[in-house]
Parts: sequence; structure tokens; C-alpha cells
Amino acid sequence: PFGNCTLKPGMAAGKGKGHAFRAGKWIRREIAVVLWFLLCFHIAFYKKRETFLRNGASCRKKARCLRERAVAPRFQRLRGGEKVAAKATDAVLQASEAISPDAQPVKGYDFNNGTNFDALFNSFENHGFQATCIAKAINEIKKMLELKRKKNITIFLGYTSNMVSCGNREVIRYLLEHRLVDAVVTTAGGIEEDVMKTLRPHYMGSFDLSGRVLRKKGHNRIGNLLVPNENYCLFEKWVTPFLDSIVDEYTSVETRTLRKIPGSRLQLKQLHRGDSSFPEWQISLVVDDDTFQSRPLESVVAIDGVLVNSMLKNTLQLERIFGPLAGNQSTNFAKMGLRDVTVDVSVSSSPLPITPSEMISKMGRLVNNTESILYQAYKNDVPIFCPALTDGSVGDMIFFHSYKRPGLVLDIARDLRQINELAMNANNTGMLILGGGVVKHHICNANLMRNGADFAVFINTAHDFDGSDAGAKPDEAISWGKIKLDADPVKVCGDASFIFPLIVAQTFAKYVESERRGLREK
Repeated sequence: PFGNCTLKPGMAAGKGKGHAFRAGKWIRREIAVVLWFLLCFHIAFYKKRETFLRNGASCRKKARCLRERAVAPRFQRLRGGEKVAAKATDAVLQASEAISPDAQPVKGYDFNNGTNFDALFNSFENHGFQATCIAKAINEIKKMLELKRKKNITIFLGYTSNMVSCGNREVIRYLLEHRLVDAVVTTAGGIEEDVMKTLRPHYMGSFDLSGRVLRKKGHNRIGNLLVPNENYCLFEKWVTPFLDSIVDEYTSVETRTLRKIPGSRLQLKQLHRGDSSFPEWQISLVVDDDTFQSRPLESVVAIDGVLVNSMLKNTLQLERIFGPLAGNQSTNFAKMGLRDVTVDVSVSSSPLPITPSEMISKMGRLVNNTESILYQAYKNDVPIFCPALTDGSVGDMIFFHSYKRPGLVLDIARDLRQINELAMNANNTGMLILGGGVVKHHICNANLMRNGADFAVFINTAHDFDGSDAGAKPDEAISWGKIKLDADPVKVCGDASFIFPLIVAQTFAKYVESERRGLREK
């Protein structure tokens, strides 16, 4: 057999030539098909081989890339090649300019050197954060004290009432005892709590004590401090006679008898309609004559010998003079036929009303306690200004007293002029302010009158994001002209209850010690 073709019998040589021809043609065709098939197989095989080899090289390349990516920097994996990598390198590894030769490295205190507190505070300058601010504040105050040694600076101290509530009261008292500051601005609480602590102490409590429970017990909480209501009762007993003395000192009353004065009249005014049996009335003398207009005639004492008060409940006595009473009325002397009227004439023993600072000074004299801030201020003639004196327990007592004995007048305008002139007349000024609010602004505003303070240290926990004056940084005060352009002010963000004593220990206390050593050497 040959392929699928088999010679049939009878197909011998010489026989059946046509059949032999056809068989050979068929065989040739079969061979051609086989050859064509082999050629196609060969071509396909080599193409597959080439693809396989190419894919193998690609896999090897990928494996190599993975190995390189494992150790290559991140920027070398970015698309775009070396140009992108170079751009990213420039962005991340920005070239540094040379550090200033004066720059100091960050370094804390090494306690292997022992507990040297002077060295510890000196290290704060390179410690960082608020420790560095404390070091700058210490240096700023030292500059103030150098000028104070030469008597060439006026230092303003401001503090809020909580500084007197806590142990900073003794620190502030120390400054006034040695006259280390020249003027003080505080709040009403800073006045009253100093007096209260001379009568009875405040007590330690906790921030977590319930306000409802404390209210029922009559205890007032200031942070983690407690102030019993009894302290305020003692303060009221102390301050009421004091207010009486102020009224007595600054106003006196003399009695004069005025006969029938042409154009004069008695005026009756019903002040309060309470119990109909005891209505309250006020009698006042009105004089139209120009010669009497300058006299401060305030209240009627007696009419035709009948004693009356400025606040009257004796309706029978009034009806004897005025007739039947009905509301407000005014009666002319001539129509009444009165012989004489005796009146109170208020005469001030001082040309001007008392100022808050004068009143505070008198409080310090009355306290007469060396542990008191007010007493040390009075003793060393340091004015304490309190522009918001009525905003506290002092204001409550003045309010209650005004019903018992009216007449107290406080002149805040003279105090304003005095503190502004202290700043304006000073060669240099320094501000040391604990807290914010009215005390901070009052001192800063006084220094505005001289185009800014030369030195300033603020210690508080307030922030400037809400635009409050309490949280304003010193740079904001520069924009207003409250601190000079060439000044180097400092703000320490922190609790002054512990920061302030640390600063005083490194500045004012050392100044006092050096002054004492100087006196001993002399």
C-alpha cells in the first residue's frame, strides 16, 4: 500500500496505462499536501517558539523590576522616569539655607548636673514651646528691673480677681511690700477678696464638687477653692461702717432756717404706694430765686417747728401742712402762710468726690494687716485702680448701703486721668498683666496715650481666634499703638497660678536680694 492507494490486480507493467497515470497523479497530490502541512507546522512551531522566548524574557525583566522596586526610593517608581523623579526630589528635599550663626540648638536640662534651679530656668531658653516663652518673659522683666534700678521706668501690674483667690495673693503682696511696681489695676474681686482673706481664709476644694450640693451648703466654688458665704457676711459687716465713714468724710450736713422766700415752694412727692395706711412721701424745698439756686438744698427737716424726715410716713403731720394729700403737689409759701422752714443743706468737705483709687487706699489703711495687698499699697503709696469697682461684692455692698444712707459718689474720671498721666509722664513703661479683660485693656489703653509701652509681658490662657482682647497677642497691641514698634513683648500661654511665682522667683526676688546685698556692702 502507498498512502490510501493500493494497486489493483491486473495493473501490471504494460497493462492499464491510464490507470497507472491516474494513480501517479494522485500520489503526487498527496505528497504535496503532506509537504504543505509540514511547512505550516514548521512555521507555526517557530512562531510559537519565538513568542515563548519573548515572553520568557519579559517575565525575567518583570522579576528584575520587582527586585529593583523593593530597594529603590519611592520617587524612582513614579511614571515618567528620571525627570519626574528629579522633580519630586526637589519638592521633598528642598535645599536648606544656612542656619544663622546665632541660632542655638534645642537642648533641655541635664539633671545629672544636680537640682540647680537657676541653671534649670536658664535652660528654658533653648527648651522650646512655652518654656522658651517663660525664659523670654524672665529676660523682659529683667530689662524692666535694670531701668528701675536707675529709677527710669514706671511698671504697671494688672491682675484678675482669681489671682487673689489663689496663692498669688502673697506673691502680689510681696511686690507691693518692696514697691517693685508703680501702679496696679485689678477688678472688684481683687479688692474684696484681699479684705476677706484678712477676716477669714479661703479653703481648698476640688474642681469636681457639685455646684448644686455646694449651693445648699452655702459654699461658693472658685475652681478648686471654696469660699463660705460667711466670708461675705463678715465682709459686709466690715465694709458697711467703712462706707458710712466715706459718706461722713466727703459730705456733711448743716441746718439752716429759711424764712418766707419769694418764689419758693415746698414740693411733696409720693414715692411708693404700699400699705395705704403708711404711704411714703418725700418733701423737698424748691427755690426759684437765683441767689439760692447754687445751694444744694436737699431735704426738709422741720416746718413751723414740726420735725419731719425726707422720707415720711407720718401722713397726719403732712396733712397739717398741705391739707388732704393726693399724689404729687407743690405749695407756695405765701399761700401756706408759714412762718419758717428749716432745711438740710449738704456741704461737701472735699472739693471733689472720692475716686475708686482713693477709696481703695482708705480700705488698705483700715485693714491694717501686713499680709494684705491693699495695706501694702497704702503703706508704699502705690495707687490701685479699679475701673469696675461696682462689679462684685463691693458693688453689692454699695448698692445695699445706698438704701440705708445715700450720698456716696465715686469719681472714675479723675482715676482715668491719673493712670493716663502716669503713663504719659514716664520715661519708660513696662506692663506685667496676669489674665485679661478690663485690667489688660485699661493698662494697655493708658500706654496708648504715650504711643506704646516699652516692655510688656502677658500671662494668660486665652486665645485670639475669637477676636477677644484677653486673647490678643502682643503684636495686635502693637497695631493699636499700645506697645512700641521696637519693643520685644512676650506672651506666655499658661496658668499664671504657677507660672507667675516662678517668674517672680527669677526676677523680682533676685532684684530685692541684690538690693539688700548692696545696702549691706555700703
